[in-house]
Amino acid sequence: MSKPIFNARTADKFVVRLPDGMRKRIEDLANDNYTSMNTEIIRAIEAHLEGQARQTLLIDALEAKLKSELQTAAKPGKKAQEANIDYLDGLKTGTR
Repeated sequence: MSKPIFNARTADKFVVRLPDGMRKRIEDLANDNYTSMNTEIIRAIEAHLEGQARQTLLIDALEAKLKSELQTAAKPGKKAQEANIDYLDGLKTGTR
């Protein structure tokens, strides 16, 4: 299978207005890494998007865990509010 040829003339483009000083920071980073400014910008965007995806997964997992813990703790004889406090105390002390 042949690798597709990248053509900068036909690649998707988007103009970005950079805050004062950011162009210099990107340029310095690119020079330090022996890459182009474009490469460093793409790497930063990819890292941000991957971080957002990981954050979403973590939040979903934490919400599911909290819901499960609250349902388990809210059994007859124990108030839901007490269960919530117990769970949060466990988070603070690292016992759960």
